[in-house]
Amino acid sequence: MVVAASKSDRRVAICEAVFELLAEVGYDRMSMDAVAARARASKATIYRGWPNKPELVMDAVEHRYGGPAEPPDTGSLRGDLVAHLSTVCTVADGVDGAVFTGLLTAAAHNAELSAVMRRCVYETKHAMYETMIKRAVERGELPEGSTPELLHEVLHALVMSRRLWRAGPFDEAFVTRTIDGVLLPILRQGC
Repeated sequence: MVVAASKSDRRVAICEAVFELLAEVGYDRMSMDAVAARARASKATIYRGWPNKPELVMDAVEHRYGGPAEPPDTGSLRGDLVAHLSTVCTVADGVDGAVFTGLLTAAAHNAELSAVMRRCVYETKHAMYETMIKRAVERGELPEGSTPELLHEVLHALVMSRRLWRAGPFDEAFVTRTIDGVLLPILRQGC
């Protein structure tokens, strides 16, 4: 007896197929038809569930990373930044880092993908950065009025440029230099 795959099993297979194809061929060469073939799903299933490729990518990213992340709470801003940046570096140094770099590069030429990536990478993480900054202000580590925007932009820009230029390893030295030499000085200025 053959048991039909559940809707959630089908979604998992489709989301995994998206990441496999993004890693193999990149965003521009990945097609909805190729995702259907890789996931052993019908084209109708793909198009019924996702109206376009950017939305399919967004769902695959949310599946993989579970949407908004909880901020680390180590008791200090520096500790929170070390914990968070270490996690970001682990992802950036692997296959998913290559996938995200490719997606962000493709987004520069595709307004629809750009909007989806902003929701996925920026908006879903923004609350986490707000919480980290708010806690630091409450502990007296940062001045009143500090906001997370610059932290978010600078942290991700540094990681992305290191990834793109292969400027060195995502090791503890990079994490420490980034936090102590760039992020904390910027944040302490009340930006």
